[in-house]
Amino acid sequence: MRLCLVHITELPQEFHDAWLGAVEQSFRKVLRPDTEVVLKPIRRGLKGDNVLDFDNPYFAFLDRREIIEAFIEADAEGFDAASVHCFGDPGVKEARAVVNMPIFGPGESSLHFACQLGRRFAIIAANMPGQLGQVSEQVRQHGLEGRLIPNGIRFDKEPFAQVWEKWLGNPQLAADAVAEIAEECVADGADVIVLGCAGTSLLCSMVGFNQISVSGQTVPILDCVMVGMKTAEMAVDIKNGAGLPIPSRARNYVLPSRDDWTRVRSAFGLPSRMERP
Repeated sequence: MRLCLVHITELPQEFHDAWLGAVEQSFRKVLRPDTEVVLKPIRRGLKGDNVLDFDNPYFAFLDRREIIEAFIEADAEGFDAASVHCFGDPGVKEARAVVNMPIFGPGESSLHFACQLGRRFAIIAANMPGQLGQVSEQVRQHGLEGRLIPNGIRFDKEPFAQVWEKWLGNPQLAADAVAEIAEECVADGADVIVLGCAGTSLLCSMVGFNQISVSGQTVPILDCVMVGMKTAEMAVDIKNGAGLPIPSRARNYVLPSRDDWTRVRSAFGLPSRMERP
């Protein structure tokens, strides 16, 4: 099985293998040994060293378009399924409507998985402007407001842009910061903690931080990328083994005809067929 993980920023070629080796620490421990994962950065877009660009809705929209194109390209290359390295699931909904392979976002996957593990959950998200609105909207879209504890979206105590490099150099600092907030969430009724950031998820997985004990209670802490990738792998097994249509091809998820595909993409100056690298 071949899974594609779309990276949401440009990634210089000289950093590609090193970054894949890092992000694999989120999911390699739970995927089957014969499952291959390929990291596909977007061809052009926002740069990873300026995360604040994503706070502008227009800039984020432009980047999402490139993410969708990466999904389309991966589908043409024959991948079995795909995910994206961002809790916000950018491009997932749109790409599902035009590609053959299953696509699962880490946000949607981990939120629903949390509901299977406990009665109520909390989300610890990156401390960036605009995140409260974005994550709140994700919870609402998935109909899970009733499963979220009161004030259930919490944030790192320091701005993400200021701590990322420090945490990357010492991931235990990220785990310690999450643990402090997670304890508060458990005290307020959370049975499960969802890490609402792919970067924070990676750092916590690097040091094996996936649970917390509070007053005799053991609460799972979910790496959203790990859950998203495992969900993609599981979906391929179910699709191949049982022949289920994954995703559903009803209503606006019916794949467009070749004529419509060519007509609409041509209207926007896009190639009717994705060109391979």
